[in-house]
Amino acid sequence: MHARAKDPDHTWLAKVHIPRRVLRRALPDEGTRYLYTYRDVRDALASAWRKNRFLFGSDERGPAIASQFVREEIDIGAVFEDRRHCWIGRYETIVKDLPGLVTDLAAFLGVSLTPEKLQELVTEAAPDKQRQRSLKVSSGDRSVRLETFITTNHITDGRSGAWKETLSVEEAIAAEHAGRHWLVAKDYPLCFRKAMYPAQ
Repeated sequence: MHARAKDPDHTWLAKVHIPRRVLRRALPDEGTRYLYTYRDVRDALASAWRKNRFLFGSDERGPAIASQFVREEIDIGAVFEDRRHCWIGRYETIVKDLPGLVTDLAAFLGVSLTPEKLQELVTEAAPDKQRQRSLKVSSGDRSVRLETFITTNHITDGRSGAWKETLSVEEAIAAEHAGRHWLVAKDYPLCFRKAMYPAQ
């Protein structure tokens, strides 16, 4: 990644899936622009479990795993927020204003944007369009495609607060407890009384 960032003749776009233990040293500062979007970590957790089809009772989920997921998501986010050139967007805000999102990203990346191109990008970014593309790319394939990281259920819900329908009460309490300071700092409401959190 460092070598690609130093190449002035090519523009390289990467969606990063790197364990946090190597992420910080893997991301160069020079020659790069980062786009980082965060959302309520409880929704991020629920989305990941829906995408992987982890049903209630699965060995792949539970309060302890929920806590670990939330802590790791927050740690990864901190790596991006430390980057010198990083655009940061709040999911719950940008999904309600796609024209504003496209305009903001174009300005950050130094890309000129005609009204026609703006409308085209906004149309293509709509959730229904994204669902159509993911179905087309992964039709008949329930696994993650290594070349695209896209599945047929790439967008599993999209609603803010959908974690309340996906997580058990115990999982939700554990997730909120693990991320409570981050949630408050990012202005997300806490939903459980402190007395309900796991004992330290």
